[in-house]
Amino acid sequence: MEITQFEKYASFYDMLYQHKDYKGEAAYIEEIINQFVNKNREHTQVLDLACGTGKHIFELYQQGYQVTGSDISTQMIEVAREKALLNNFEISFYNHSFQEADKIEGNYDCVISMFSAVDYLTNYRDQVKAFTNIYNLLADDGVFIFDFWNGNTVVKEYSPVKVLRKSNGDQEIMRISETKINTLNQDVWVKFTCFLFENNLKSLEFTETHHLHYYYLPEIENLLTQCGFTIEHKCPFLKLQENITDADWNISIVARKNKK
Repeated sequence: MEITQFEKYASFYDMLYQHKDYKGEAAYIEEIINQFVNKNREHTQVLDLACGTGKHIFELYQQGYQVTGSDISTQMIEVAREKALLNNFEISFYNHSFQEADKIEGNYDCVISMFSAVDYLTNYRDQVKAFTNIYNLLADDGVFIFDFWNGNTVVKEYSPVKVLRKSNGDQEIMRISETKINTLNQDVWVKFTCFLFENNLKSLEFTETHHLHYYYLPEIENLLTQCGFTIEHKCPFLKLQENITDADWNISIVARKNKK
């Protein structure tokens, strides 16, 4: 059956990414915050847009930051809220997309968006709307930290078909990814076919198609400048002190809100 992106995916997201180094990525975010946000962590307000099931902000919360999360997926936010409640984490969550982020309350010293979530902004109008919303959510001199797919690498190194298998106890999930790209519009279409097995018997099969957009660095820089940001730093993802090359699939950006 064909369903909308993120709908079923949320139920198995954590199993698929159980070995992702969220603690290391949160430490990387903290390193950036320490360098570019002039505040003690207990007074630093962090908003995670496209927070998924909350893994990054849970790590930051435990380090003493004041955190808030938002995601377009109702199912993922439900999972995040359940985890926060289970662990007695006092975290507010919103169920808004980038384009609806103007509905989120408060001002933040730092807005983060991880796992190349901005790649889901597939047209210019949505990109400008999202970055403008983020600008307005930030306090004066606040910073926006995010990563995105490097177009130079994507067009050369993408895999038309990939298979991922992960297990957890008696459950196993297999995900087949079929990727097509349109180099004219910089569009990527990824069809995920997922099979869930319980005790070696298939219990569920579903398909989702995700539409993404890969960026080139000048494109991102122009968008940010247009929306009122100054580029403070750019580097390969997780490599704060290194220079970007065509071998880097993900690029990190630190952009500061200009005072009007």
